[in-house]
Amino acid sequence: MVFGVHQAISHVDVRDQNTQIRKRAVHVAIAASMSVAVIELLLGFLLQLESLIAEGIHTMLDGVDSVIVLVTIYLAARPADRRHPFGYGKYEALGAGVEGFFVLFAGIGIAWRALARLMSGEAPPSIPTYVCAFMLAAAIFYYIVSIYLMRIARTSGSPAIYAEAMHLRTHIYITGGLAIGLLVGSLGNWPVMDTLLALGVAVCLLGIAWQVLRQVWNQMMDVSLPRAEVARLSELIDPFGHRFVEIHGLRTRQAGVERHIEMHLVVQPETTVIQAHDLSHEIEDAILAEWPAAHVTMHIEPLNTSHDEHKEWTQDQPKVRTDDDKPTDREFMH
Repeated sequence: MVFGVHQAISHVDVRDQNTQIRKRAVHVAIAASMSVAVIELLLGFLLQLESLIAEGIHTMLDGVDSVIVLVTIYLAARPADRRHPFGYGKYEALGAGVEGFFVLFAGIGIAWRALARLMSGEAPPSIPTYVCAFMLAAAIFYYIVSIYLMRIARTSGSPAIYAEAMHLRTHIYITGGLAIGLLVGSLGNWPVMDTLLALGVAVCLLGIAWQVLRQVWNQMMDVSLPRAEVARLSELIDPFGHRFVEIHGLRTRQAGVERHIEMHLVVQPETTVIQAHDLSHEIEDAILAEWPAAHVTMHIEPLNTSHDEHKEWTQDQPKVRTDDDKPTDREFMH
């Protein structure tokens, strides 16, 4: 007997609120990226500073990527339908993937420019000290915005907002490092420091791309939820343990902010349909209280007491099984 996903109006309202918060976060990211990028690119081209051009390109790409992310959030927020019965949550992962590849290609391009300049022996221009002051101010600005975005990413569980927050967080270190490096180059009259800093920016971009694309890969390949979240799921279900025999066949995955959770709920044979139904909804409500965008499906099964060894099946075994090698390991119980 399978009980489908039960969603009360309050849960739908929470999801709508979650979507609005994520959209607002992307708007903030776009405004922050574009405003700083314009100034960086203007200063970079006027003063012929490769590090500023590199960071300006990086920041401008973040703004373009943010627009892509905003579109994917709108697409992912659409409700499930007959063609997409599991919803459109993976659009967010797709948007994060596009963003990750943009950063990857930008890092490769910037590294190519910096290495070509070093190999040619071209002497960069002198570095004005006021550029250092601007970069330091930009780092502080990024710090404030990144705190806001990371908080939204954690509360909403959005991989797209997480990608945005990671980008802006790395801007703190990149922009702050550029400020210090350019100041050293300016005071020491070492113009080559500009080219070396541009190369450093490229390395940081490649690291960001790796982190973002790895998370996107996990979602696209339906990798199970992180171990910490699976452990938390077990904690949420444990208080109901006296009312069921065992939970096994656990399958989890993530699509954007949505967590899809399936499990087999084994109960005593004398448990009535209504009792099992009520229990399944109580467990589901506990999970939704933790993750409002979760989709929970439970398969209700009676314990096979006709088997002589049925009393031994649960001895010294956890109530909620999260470490089975495969979902079918305990199918013999029912």
